[in-house]
Amino acid sequence: MRIIGKLKAIIIIIIGISMVVSTVGCQGKGGNISVGDLDDEDIKVWVYTTFYPIYDFAKKIGGDKLIVENIVPPGVEPHDFEPSPKQIAIFSDADVFIYLGEPMDPWAEKISGDLEARGLKVLKAGEGLMENDDPHIWLDPIIAKELSKRIFQTIVGADEDNREFYEGNLASLNEEFDELDREFKDGLADITRKDVVMAHAAVGYLAKRYGLNQIPITGLSPQEEPSPRKMAELVELVRERDIKYIFFEELASPKFSETIASEVGADLLVFNPVGGLTLEQIRSGEDYFSMMRRNLENLKTALE
Repeated sequence: MRIIGKLKAIIIIIIGISMVVSTVGCQGKGGNISVGDLDDEDIKVWVYTTFYPIYDFAKKIGGDKLIVENIVPPGVEPHDFEPSPKQIAIFSDADVFIYLGEPMDPWAEKISGDLEARGLKVLKAGEGLMENDDPHIWLDPIIAKELSKRIFQTIVGADEDNREFYEGNLASLNEEFDELDREFKDGLADITRKDVVMAHAAVGYLAKRYGLNQIPITGLSPQEEPSPRKMAELVELVRERDIKYIFFEELASPKFSETIASEVGADLLVFNPVGGLTLEQIRSGEDYFSMMRRNLENLKTALE
C-alpha cells in the first residue's frame, strides 16, 4: 500500500500530462476522483488493470474498498494498444497491477518484472487459461469466473483486512456468471443454425462452450486484413450456408463485414467482444453482463 502523498501526486500527474489515464478515471460509476476527495480513510488499495473486463471484475470485487483504474481509455480497441512511458511511470506507483497476458497485452508482460521489483502485487490473470494464442477467454462466463477468482486472490494479498468484504462480492459475482451461463445455455439450446460470421476470431471459447461454429473474417486481432481471396471464399461460404446475418464490432472498422453483407444480401448485427466500452456505454451504466446479454440476443436473432 502506498502513502497518500504518492497517490495524490499520481492524480496530479494524470490530470496534467496524460489524457489517456485521466480519461479512464471516469469509468467508475462514481465518477472521477479529485485530489481534494482523498484522505487517509479513503485510500485503501490502488489497482491498475490493462483492459475493460479485468477492470470490471476487479471493480465489482473491490467495491468502495479499492480505487480501480483502467489503462485503455473508453472507446479504444484494446488489441495492440500500448501506453506511453509517461503513463507507465504513473501506474508503476500503484499497489496492484493486473493484466491478462500475451497475446492480449504483451507490453504488460515486458514491464511486469519491474513492477514486482517496485513492490506491486502483479497478476497475469490469464496464465494457463488461453489456448492457441487466443486471448478472448473472458467471453466464456465459466472461464471468467476463474479470472475473477484470481483477481480476488491478488486483491486480498494486498488488503487482507477486507477479505470478508471481497469474499462477499466475489460470491455475488460468481452468481452472476452462473446466471449468465444458464441464459446462454437456455437461449441457444434449441437453435438449428450454428454458423456465426464474426468480424474477427473473438468467440472461440464462447462457441466451444455453447456449441457454435465461429467463421471469422479476420484473425485473432481485428487489425488484421483478409486477402481478396479470403473474402471471396467467405462470400461463397455464406451463400452456400444461407447465412442471414454478419456480425461487426463497434470499436473496429465494419468495412469487411459490410462488404460481405452487401455481396450476399445479409443483414448486419453487432457482437461486442467486451474488450472495451465506449464512454457513452459506461455513462449509461453498461457493464460486462449487460453487453453479454445483448450479444446473446443478437446471436439468437442471427441463428433462429
